[in-house]
Amino acid sequence: MTPEELHYMGIKVAYKELVDKGYEVLNVRKEIDVNPQILARKNDRYILVVVKTACYPHMGILEPEVAAEVAKLAIKHQALCYFASVGIANANGETEEEMARPIVGGEYYINYDGMQPLPIG
Repeated sequence: MTPEELHYMGIKVAYKELVDKGYEVLNVRKEIDVNPQILARKNDRYILVVVKTACYPHMGILEPEVAAEVAKLAIKHQALCYFASVGIANANGETEEEMARPIVGGEYYINYDGMQPLPIG
């Protein structure tokens, strides 16, 4: 799986949570270097979601400069800001090394604790 494919898989995990919670997803940006990845709305309140994804045994990490950049955007648009950290493992891997290499079209274990609010301001 390329870094872009891995990133997009993490976005799909967060997207599903938003839809399941009744959010209207307005925009999704799957480029790795674009933040936030998801813009959604519920009850006339906008939320910005930064998604970072990593391979087993790691989880996606939010860099402080990205958090600051998205917080400024959230303040500007009176939006809430969330971070979704996703870890993906190859479910058919028999060793640590194999589990750390998810394969397109394969089976996966997803490590995801939901979106965490980011402090703004």
